[in-house]
Amino acid sequence: MTKQEQLTLLHQGATQWNQFRKDFPTVRIDLSGANLAGCDLRQTNFDGANLLDVNLSRANLSDAHISHANLSEANLCQATFTGAVLRHANLSEADLSQATFHRTDLSHANLLKADLSDADMTEATLLEANLHLIVAQNAVFRKADLRQTKMRGGQLQNANLEGANLSLADLAQSTLSKANLQQTILTDASLIHANLQYANLQRAQDLTVTQLSKTKSLKGALLDSALQELISSKHPALLK
Repeated sequence: MTKQEQLTLLHQGATQWNQFRKDFPTVRIDLSGANLAGCDLRQTNFDGANLLDVNLSRANLSDAHISHANLSEANLCQATFTGAVLRHANLSEADLSQATFHRTDLSHANLLKADLSDADMTEATLLEANLHLIVAQNAVFRKADLRQTKMRGGQLQNANLEGANLSLADLAQSTLSKANLQQTILTDASLIHANLQYANLQRAQDLTVTQLSKTKSLKGALLDSALQELISSKHPALLK
């Protein structure tokens, strides 16, 4: 089945497309490079599909099934993925800026070097996802499940992670300046050489002096009073 034939079927709607995928499960879906900007793709089954370099900007993929799909280098700017399932999906170097991922399941997904600037990941699940070297300035991760995520070297300036679960997450060498980390769960999270200048860490759970002592900078950071006193007395250079 050619790529054009697949695109023609896809434009007939999710019902016809999903029935085709059910009837012919062995057909390889290849829509790489396709222009699907602004399309209504709600509840569409893209599991295992090749969506390399596809243009899905402003598309609606709410409740879509996109697990194990290849979305590397795709344009997902301003797309909507509310309730979608993207387990083990490859989104490396994709443009997810201003996209919406409310309650989206991105467990084990690969977002290496992805652009999540101004994206909304509220209550998203990113369990064990690869977020190394992401660009996520002003992104929202409120109440997101970020357990065991790999976020080393990420750019998360002004990001809102309030209430997120970052247990065992690797935030080493990441930039979290002016980020909101209030009420986050930081059990055994790595903050080695992380830049936390002017970040808000008040009421963060399981945050220890040992973790903070390994950061690059805590200048202007907001800490609970007990931690503030301990850092001031044991590691004052971090506050300058």
